Amino acid sequence: MIPTRRHLIVSALLAALLVASGAQAQTVTRGPYLQIPTPGGIVVRWRTDVPTDSRVAIGAAPGALSSNFDDAVSTTEHEVQLSGLAPDTQYYYSVGTTSGALAGDDASTYFRTSPTPGTVRPIRAWVIGDAGFAGANLNAVRDAYTSFNGGGETDLFLLLGDNAYFTGTDPQHQAAVFDPHAALLRKVAPWPTFGNHEGFSSNSITETGPYFDIFTLPRAGEAGGVSSGTESYYSFDFANVHFIVLDGNSSSTAPGGAMMTWLEADLQATTADWLIAFWHQPPYSKGLFHDSDLEGREIEMREKVLPTLEDYGVDLVLNGHSHSYERSYLIDGHYGFSPTLDPLTMVLDGGDGDPASDGAYRKASVGPTAHEGAVYVVAGSSSEVRNATLNHPAMKVGLLQLGSLVLDIDGNRLTGSFLNNLEQITDTFTIEKGVVACPAAPRTGCDPTPRAQITMRDQADDARDRLVWRFNHSTINPSEIGDPTAQGDIAVCVYEQTGKLVGGSLRPGEGQDPTLGWKKQGQVYDYTDALAAAHGLAKVRVRTDAGLRATGMVRGKGPALGGLSLPLDLPVQAQLVNLDNGACWAATFASALKNDATRFTARTP
Repeated sequence: MIPTRRHLIVSALLAALLVASGAQAQTVTRGPYLQIPTPGGIVVRWRTDVPTDSRVAIGAAPGALSSNFDDAVSTTEHEVQLSGLAPDTQYYYSVGTTSGALAGDDASTYFRTSPTPGTVRPIRAWVIGDAGFAGANLNAVRDAYTSFNGGGETDLFLLLGDNAYFTGTDPQHQAAVFDPHAALLRKVAPWPTFGNHEGFSSNSITETGPYFDIFTLPRAGEAGGVSSGTESYYSFDFANVHFIVLDGNSSSTAPGGAMMTWLEADLQATTADWLIAFWHQPPYSKGLFHDSDLEGREIEMREKVLPTLEDYGVDLVLNGHSHSYERSYLIDGHYGFSPTLDPLTMVLDGGDGDPASDGAYRKASVGPTAHEGAVYVVAGSSSEVRNATLNHPAMKVGLLQLGSLVLDIDGNRLTGSFLNNLEQITDTFTIEKGVVACPAAPRTGCDPTPRAQITMRDQADDARDRLVWRFNHSTINPSEIGDPTAQGDIAVCVYEQTGKLVGGSLRPGEGQDPTLGWKKQGQVYDYTDALAAAHGLAKVRVRTDAGLRATGMVRGKGPALGGLSLPLDLPVQAQLVNLDNGACWAATFASALKNDATRFTARTP
């Protein structure tokens, strides 16, 4: 049959309809979402309903996407590596096919490459744990953070495991991860850890299952750190922070095993200012169904992993698993069951860590340094709360509230804030690093301590070295000295002309026995350390008075004084310091009554 003009018109219309229906079939059904940001690149992923080739277009502004990254393979699971980018730089992007964009190229579709490792700049991380129940609770936690963040940028998105209940299937990840967090995921890459509920459908030993299909993670050290050879545990750098992500569910914790061997190598390699580790099962918790004295993997991680992390100076450990919020003191060396916690040796600072209350937790070193203490956080209440008696003795705070953790890091200061679903901050702690109680040079601007005298003795046997400093007729306002029995941080520092001689911070908190800690009686604060273990300071007494009746006495002894070396270079200055507010009191000795190889004695005029 010879086609008529009418037949040709109908055929053209049918062809146009087929083309149009084909274009409509190319629909993005997941994402776009980001993976493995580095200073020079990033991975962009998305899912389509039909197989197509892949294109990511990027540029400096929407409507000006001038660079393309293509993959000719036809697939529904699109994964495109972008490279050759500038560090810490924002790029707008779109995803689609070589025939056209399917999503993006707008003001809300962009990413920022990571800063060069070692860069010091403000960082904000949003941390959610056990967020796998899709629905009103999770949405409220998300909305509280969105409102709290107020349009500011989120640099890191940490997922502490059990991200998709009940069994971590692909549809459950869609419901609990990709649908509620779609707006964030197109701008910020998630960093997940493997939880026990992921283990119902995925296997962290064989790296198979939905978890490993969905996430692209740095198995080869692509984002910093040492190559782990697996996506089950890995590390990455962001600015001046090194993150370690462990498999608390299945990987062996045996010494010499693959994960522990990699962990030590990775710790040895990092020089970052901050060291943060996270995995799912907490080493310290009294959560419902997840008591760290009873659950095997929690015990294993505490006994076998924490000693290595603390040997290399971990600052913060994040976990989920328990559907509650628990946060520790600054602690170190607690690897046994909860009754074995020794508050005198394992709790390095028994305060609340809140600068607005009894002061931040302080660590003397900036970089990773062994056994200066860490804070442990269980943040597993992002989609459900389970009632429990949260009474683990390592924990300062226990809350049965829906919420998430917000981390802000700026230079040598890290602040963690628990943000509940009502947009209320119900816990705050701060860690400050590189804060030396007695810096190399004396503080300036201290109030004078008149009628002061000081004696130091240097013996051949350091155990017989002695220090005594007394003063009276001073003004020490009670509001300025604070309350060291309630975790106020006090230091005693003694200097000669060439720099620090002896001293350091005193253990805060009311003594649980007569041999260690602070006692208060009226206007008098008494500190005792019978062993003089902390910087050789055995006894401190401060009587406060807003007039001129304040007095003070400091006694030190033994080798912990640091090995006195006399005679001294004048002038000599002794200082009493409130580390929380910077208030200080000082006596300066410009001349000496005696200054020889065994004894120094001086008085103020």
